[in-house]
Amino acid sequence: MSDLLQNTVFAFVEHFKSYTAWFAFFAAFSETLLGLGFLIPGSTLLLFMGLLAGQGYLDIETVLIFAVAGAYTADVANYLLGRRYGVELLKRPWLHISDERVDSAHRFLNSHGAKSVFIARFLPAMKESIPFLAGSLRMDPQKFLIWDFLGAVGWSLEFIGVGYIFSASLSLAQIWLSRTVTFLALLAVSFLILFTLKRFIMRSAPVLKSIVLSMGRAFLSNPYVKSYLSSHSKTATFLQNRFDRRSFYGLTLTLFTLLLILFSALLGGVAEDLLSRDPIVYADRIVANLVQQWRTPELTRFFTWVTYLGKIESVALFCAAATVFLILYGRYRELIALYFSLLGSALLVYGVKLLFQRQRPETALYYEPSYSFPSAHALLAVTFYGFLAYLIIRNSKSLKMRVNTFFAALSLALLIGVSRIYLGEHYLSDVYGGYLLGLLWVSAAAALLEWMTFINRPPRKEPLPHAKPLSAVVVLLSVTLFAFFGSEYRYKPAPQTKKEVERITEISEIFSDEESRFTRNIFGIESLPVNLVLVVEEGVDICKKLESAGWKDAGSRKNIDFPLFWRYETPSCSLYEERNASIYILRLWDARMEYAGKRVYVATADAVKGFNFGFYPLFTEDLNEAEAFAVESIGNIFPKSRDVSLQIERPSIKERLFEQPYFYDGEPEVIITADDSNLSYEPGRALRKR
Repeated sequence: MSDLLQNTVFAFVEHFKSYTAWFAFFAAFSETLLGLGFLIPGSTLLLFMGLLAGQGYLDIETVLIFAVAGAYTADVANYLLGRRYGVELLKRPWLHISDERVDSAHRFLNSHGAKSVFIARFLPAMKESIPFLAGSLRMDPQKFLIWDFLGAVGWSLEFIGVGYIFSASLSLAQIWLSRTVTFLALLAVSFLILFTLKRFIMRSAPVLKSIVLSMGRAFLSNPYVKSYLSSHSKTATFLQNRFDRRSFYGLTLTLFTLLLILFSALLGGVAEDLLSRDPIVYADRIVANLVQQWRTPELTRFFTWVTYLGKIESVALFCAAATVFLILYGRYRELIALYFSLLGSALLVYGVKLLFQRQRPETALYYEPSYSFPSAHALLAVTFYGFLAYLIIRNSKSLKMRVNTFFAALSLALLIGVSRIYLGEHYLSDVYGGYLLGLLWVSAAAALLEWMTFINRPPRKEPLPHAKPLSAVVVLLSVTLFAFFGSEYRYKPAPQTKKEVERITEISEIFSDEESRFTRNIFGIESLPVNLVLVVEEGVDICKKLESAGWKDAGSRKNIDFPLFWRYETPSCSLYEERNASIYILRLWDARMEYAGKRVYVATADAVKGFNFGFYPLFTEDLNEAEAFAVESIGNIFPKSRDVSLQIERPSIKERLFEQPYFYDGEPEVIITADDSNLSYEPGRALRKR
């Protein structure tokens, strides 16, 4: 993972790793206990913990055992509460359990008998109330405990197991599946997480609202608070005015002001990071180069169509349709706010681009003449599609409609942002900055709309005659024109720039920074060390030389060709050779360096010693042995080569992905091929002979 994540998210996880058991127990317990599950998304937390466990940051056994314990304990508590207090407790208003839900749970329990305790564990509307009702109906404790334990185990596996299996097998997924399917699987899991959050909000929003209001009333009725406010009348009046729900200058202005401050602060933080070249810049390059490995013709076509949705031509087309729609329904204030959101943000984003003048990524597929930061596509996804979603939410009385609209707009904005990163048109921070700038401007536009509504509330105008059929025609026409535009428009390919070759005077200059000493896996996490350096004559195709000597393309062995990256780039070639029941793997990168008139390559030498379950590779723990095999093989190809050693790291034991350990002596082998009589080596400097 990038330094940004290592220093923030995963550093936080490592710091609290010793509390894994408590987090797992509390997440499962809070999700299950009657009434508490409305407040805390325990299943989402367990899914996230499963993802972390799959990456080796948490212990999967600990997470699973204590999640089962938490779920089981809460169920037993629900059963005991039902046995002691019966159905009367469900009528308490603070539990927010409706009579219909109680009746439904009764019918479910009567229909399925003892096994209903197990089945209900997987039904969000039943898992809290069925144990309580089982207790109130005096179900046999032995039957309850057995069936409920099985249900708690199954429920815990449902969330933790999905996260763990997906995370731990992501590399294997890329090996066994096509990149298109793997990428779509990633998107599917992302939308699954969004769906889980949506379901939690739908279930918990009314409860959370009543709890917040109750807490507010309890706070204001506190004797100490009442005494303070009565003795500080000006402060009391100021606070009362700030939270007045009847006036725009009250609660509405307070909330929008807080949003504007929040988004401004976050945007300022991103700008500061770019100017000071903080780890976010490093993370940008990691993501930009990693994404290249996921590109396929199918995905490129898909994300090209998605990115069309954020082009100014498409937004102008849909904006014209929205204009006609709002005019047909007499929503002129909404129309003014929409144009304020769209035009104001468009002018602002190009001003910010000129201010930063950040160049586009070198990995771009298409030519874009403007600067990179921030992403105009990401900004328009928020200021246009996001503001349209705000208008729908504002005028809808259905909670389900509001939540669905919010998540639909969120999904569309995320897809447009991902498309810009996938196509290489923007860095990750460009898209993030575009989102923040868009949210800042949408907040301002929404505040403008609420202010116009507050100062002038004329009677709602009736829609024009035939507004509905005309609106349908406008929508259909705009979608048709967009489809025509997408099928006819072609981006201009980005110019391919050839990277210059750097001339070095010492081999040690290759490893002048930490990034050059290790490769990284597909997650951006430090993986194998660079334990081999080859210096060959200019024009020699080292990959073909090795293949002619018996090395084979590792791409033909999908269960050993795990993708690795050096300085954000993929290998020039990945090769393997089988010998003595071992599979030796050699990955080479063109370092784009020249030493004494010769070309420099860096490589990782590795070996597979066997397979678990017939497909899962078990890598060697001694890289020196794999390194020695590669040196011997290269020495046979270039008999005049010299083998020298360079100390760059202290000997250490490290771990690969999936926690497979290996020993690294910190001394990459340096092989200089052909006649080296023109080279001199100064003892104690860059190179030393063995």
